[in-house]
Amino acid sequence: MLEARGAAQKGTFRIRPMIPDDLGQVLVIERASFSLAWSESAFRRELDIIPNSYLSVAEGAVDGGDGTPVVLGYTCWWHVVDECHITNFAVAPFARRGGVGDFLLKGLLEEARRLGVRRATLEVRMGNEAGIALYTRNGFTSIAIRKQYYPDNREDALVMWKEEI
Repeated sequence: MLEARGAAQKGTFRIRPMIPDDLGQVLVIERASFSLAWSESAFRRELDIIPNSYLSVAEGAVDGGDGTPVVLGYTCWWHVVDECHITNFAVAPFARRGGVGDFLLKGLLEEARRLGVRRATLEVRMGNEAGIALYTRNGFTSIAIRKQYYPDNREDALVMWKEEI
């Protein structure tokens, strides 16, 4: 489990494996983050059925809260041979721009490296400037565009790649 001091709230946040009890908070973040949100059954399938799927949450206390940790963001990725395919990644709107995304991404890549992964890939909406900036800041490069990838608005996806994680 990783821990770090974060600007999203006073104190620390940490990364741990996602559990079914997290899904209520995860789904709130998912719906606030994506026009094509994953369903609860999609997350349960990733947690319970797909053996090469890894899901984690970042949690921490929230300013003004009672000190009970809350989910600040989450990651989902698949381990495919020696590659990491990031399938879902989001930070709660109230926790954005506080270091949670960087912390989550670094934690994901560290876990993947421990499991023998050598490189990572993902697709991100062309209009997701914050996401593209996060991935670029962490060593991903743009390698292709998937035209009209997203069925809700036919937005293109930027394919990003990171060698030697």
